[in-house]
Amino acid sequence: MARILYGVVSVGFGHTIRSKVVIDYLKHQKHKVLIVTSNASYDYYKKIYKKDVYTIEGLELVFKKNSVLNLKTILKNLEKASRKTYDKLLKVRTIIKEFGPEVIISDMESFTSFLASDQKLPLISIDNQHYLVYGNYSFPKKFRISYLKALMIVKSIVLKAKYYMIMALPGDSIEDHVNVFKIKPLLRKEIMQATPETKDYIFVYQSTKSYDTLIDILKRINYKFIIYGFDKDKIVGNLYFKSFKDNKEYINDLAHSKAVITNGGFTLISESLYLSKPLLVVPIKKHFEQILNALYVSEHKYGEFYSDLDESHVVNFIMNLKDYRYTVEKWNNDQAFGLLDMLINKELK
Repeated sequence: MARILYGVVSVGFGHTIRSKVVIDYLKHQKHKVLIVTSNASYDYYKKIYKKDVYTIEGLELVFKKNSVLNLKTILKNLEKASRKTYDKLLKVRTIIKEFGPEVIISDMESFTSFLASDQKLPLISIDNQHYLVYGNYSFPKKFRISYLKALMIVKSIVLKAKYYMIMALPGDSIEDHVNVFKIKPLLRKEIMQATPETKDYIFVYQSTKSYDTLIDILKRINYKFIIYGFDKDKIVGNLYFKSFKDNKEYINDLAHSKAVITNGGFTLISESLYLSKPLLVVPIKKHFEQILNALYVSEHKYGEFYSDLDESHVVNFIMNLKDYRYTVEKWNNDQAFGLLDMLINKELK
């Protein structure tokens, strides 16, 4: 049994969902787990685990339409540099010291990464973002600036880890390094246990609430869309807005949909592939990780990738669903969990 400090970034909800899969496994293995996160991720974990969950001031992104506002994002995060933030970090650091972690795991969370370096503790990085660093892939030259920015951000958020467990989509590969391991995308049991059906609606998930252009487009199409990501429960004509609660209803809506329209988030794309749902992907602009995921979907014929969306794109996507690949070889979390067990046991010897 190990004492494990687990840091989860709160930008987007995919990190929160997949890290819960790992945390639940670690707890089932009788490890003691202390969780550090922020914002909505903290609220989510606190409701589930009640204790051993602590909040710090984590990174936040500011969006307008379907794009990150770089300057406003910088200013918003600079506002966090206050005495209150410092005192909060000191308090959490004291709690961590009393906990005495033997291993630190980070899903793109910087505080725990820096702590591992400072305390000379073994750091295991579990995420998909390091695929940008160690993956074997190519992309059009027009995305090079976004690529370089993304590479710099990933390397600065997580300092050098002792081990990297990198989630990669089916068929993708990574460079050969002794401490770098490719794992399959982590799936929650509710997804693996779901029974896919094909009902007459499209599942829509957006991580940028200000992307009103998408809503205007969908209103003009005579089809039913179930939409998550706008924090409301409301029916407007053919649009069925639902608040994200990560519950059975959400899983059923995804599993029973005809297809999925989304940004380029890794977790939902991997879940959609597992459930055999064609994808129309509109990544957040200049967000290279999402662009790379969208390129994967398009190149493997699992769906379409558009930088800018219009009505004809959505109509053509729905009309031609039969043209996309529907199946991938199913997987589970056994490989990832077995590897994690091995790495933790190695550090405890």
